Amino acid sequence: MKKIKIVFLHGLAGSKNYFEYLEKEFSNYQTTSFDLIGFGNEAKPKIDYALSDFVQFLEKKLQLYQNDDTQYILIGHSLGALLAKELVKKYPQKIMKVFLMGYPFLDKRKFLANQSYFNGFYIKGTWWTKIICEMRMFFKALFLPLIFLFGYKYRKSYLDYFNHTYRSAYGTIQNTILKDDKNDLFELSDKIVFINGQKDENVDLEFCKKFKQYIIESMGHLFFNHEKQIAKIIKDEIKL
Repeated sequence: MKKIKIVFLHGLAGSKNYFEYLEKEFSNYQTTSFDLIGFGNEAKPKIDYALSDFVQFLEKKLQLYQNDDTQYILIGHSLGALLAKELVKKYPQKIMKVFLMGYPFLDKRKFLANQSYFNGFYIKGTWWTKIICEMRMFFKALFLPLIFLFGYKYRKSYLDYFNHTYRSAYGTIQNTILKDDKNDLFELSDKIVFINGQKDENVDLEFCKKFKQYIIESMGHLFFNHEKQIAKIIKDEIKL
């Protein structure tokens, strides 16, 4: 009998805590979530944070190279969705289904144009954004009262946003996110399901119409407070 494991993969500057409440919706099933290399409490080595770095990390973490009967269902958000796509490309026999949230991103030119003033300079790697990033513990302390006042339920997730390095965030953007080719998705149409927010300005919703897609009208890029709706979609799709 095949073993089924549900795996949650978080996005840029996120952590496994982003799935704290979504994972609880699958409490009757075998699930796993963890921090990606360079983020959360995981190691932050001085590497390029290229796609190959993430894939190698995930292969080892999930032991995908083992010839056992474990089958995976991947639930990825943003960067995590991009990585889930790459895993199902490489291990189609091991992965049953992939649910992609907050992905695929807009084409590179539109994606860059759509960023805020600060994010635009951050992506370009200007010197002063590096300084601001390295001062993230100062900003964490500054925003701490606001997080506890207005975002207490998701406080772990918001606090983990500060738990990365400039190299891990900037390298991931430049060497993984901006180099992604969403056209790879066409060869995976029988394995993937999109769950996107109508208010997500970073996602190419028109592109997703070519595939099976669920739209949550009140959701933006983050999926907080929409866990029950997302879980229902997933359970209905895989008949859990």
